[in-house]
Amino acid sequence: MEPAEYRALAAVEAEHWWFRGLHRRVLVLLQQEARRLGRPLRIFDAGCGTGGLLRRLQGQPWLAAAEGCDLNPLALELARVQGLAVQPHSVNDLAGWPRRYDVVLSMDVLYHRDVEPLRALAGMAGLLEPGGLLLLNVAALPCLERHHDRRTMGARRFRPAELRRLADAAALEVRDLRYWNSWLAPLLWLQARLERWLPSAQEPAGASRGGSDLRPPPRWLNRSLQVLLVAEARMTRWLPLPFGSSLFLVARRR
Repeated sequence: MEPAEYRALAAVEAEHWWFRGLHRRVLVLLQQEARRLGRPLRIFDAGCGTGGLLRRLQGQPWLAAAEGCDLNPLALELARVQGLAVQPHSVNDLAGWPRRYDVVLSMDVLYHRDVEPLRALAGMAGLLEPGGLLLLNVAALPCLERHHDRRTMGARRFRPAELRRLADAAALEVRDLRYWNSWLAPLLWLQARLERWLPSAQEPAGASRGGSDLRPPPRWLNRSLQVLLVAEARMTRWLPLPFGSSLFLVARRR
């Protein structure tokens, strides 16, 4: 990503409604896994960025150890300032990593233009103990691609069948795969169409270097959007969504 995006991410990730919704989803699944194993978890965050999710894990009673990797020097610097255990390493080259983990996390990494999805996913699977848990989030639906994707160096958005094929090729057994953030998807689709059709919405040359569009909304709106995501998560326990701006994968190493 551009440096402005990393700095914006570090500034808003702890409170922004979208990240809080994603992190809440991850924490619930991690708690369930710790109960299943009957012991604290060893966790690895593949492509940890500025460390927002690793920071949320700190102090949890079910955590034995957590570390991560990223290739961007600025992201690593912003993570280390928070005292997080992160190393410079590409998700494309995880084969041969010396340790194994109960859980591997990877949030919005596979869609990056410098990532080879199958190679990265196979490397993540190799980090897991047999039967270990992979929690993966990716951007969904190519029709939702917009300026934000280019600012964050996004090269691809996924559909469920495509992500399921990748998981199978990486020797992972898919346990759950579903869309989320569905209520916002129509607005993002409209934004993408406007950016494409209206000259006034076209991104000027070099605009990606001028600043980020990742900004915290007003507090009342931020809180309202968090409540909507909580309601959606409860509803989708019984009623899977037909679309959404993101796909969340739960899989185990065979």
